[in-house]
Order: sequence, then structure tokens, then C-alpha cells
Amino acid sequence: MKNLAIIFLLIFLWILGGCSSSKNTVYNKNLSEEISKKNNKTIPLLDRIRRLPGITLRGGTPYFMKSANQISGTATEPLYVLNGFILGNSFKSLDQLVDSATIKSIDALSGSEAASYGSRAASGVIKITTYQ
Repeated sequence: MKNLAIIFLLIFLWILGGCSSSKNTVYNKNLSEEISKKNNKTIPLLDRIRRLPGITLRGGTPYFMKSANQISGTATEPLYVLNGFILGNSFKSLDQLVDSATIKSIDALSGSEAASYGSRAASGVIKITTYQ
């Protein structure tokens, strides 16, 4: 009877030891950034731009929230810059040129940050950098 109790105890300890967690719970910033980059490749361009601060969508086109005229409610599209080249103020032409999987970063510039792009950037600038 003692041998049977010892066998059950050993089996119980063996099962308990096999179920213990050996995961590393330390936060790895590089791994987190790598996973984020891989996940961003599957997100459409419009959704990635929509996530930027200060951006809203109207009819499937991104606009800066503060660029609308408060009285009439009209706004123009922001200026799109791709790898340092000015593309213009049309999201449709940008969407045809850029594949979401090749985008490295997207920045939203407004106010004094966008002033270096001239009067065409009065409604803000969406600056896109791709892997080259």
C-alpha cells in the first residue's frame, strides 16, 4: 500500500512538473517592434493612415480634423509626400502607387511642421517612407 502511494505521488509530481510554465515573461522591445512591423504589412493603407493622430475619414478619404473650415465645414485633402517626393493632394493616386506591405513609416505633419512644403500643405502633410 505504501508503494502504491509513493507511485501515485511520483506520478503527480511528474505531471505537475510537466505542466509548469517555462515562458520568459521579460518584455522584449525589439521583438514587439518586429511583430508590429509584420502585422502592419497586412493592414490596408487607408486604415494605417486613419490610425494617425488628428486624422479623420470623410467618404473614404483622410482629412486632418483641424483643417476644416469651422463655418462652411469644407476641407481639402492633405498633401501626400512619398519618400521625399511630393505626389499631390489626391489619396486615390497615392493608393494606386503604394503597396501597404512596402511602407516603413507614416507621419502626419500639420501646422509649422508642414510649412516647409509650402501653401499646398495648408491642410497638412501625410509623409510616407517605404523600404527601398
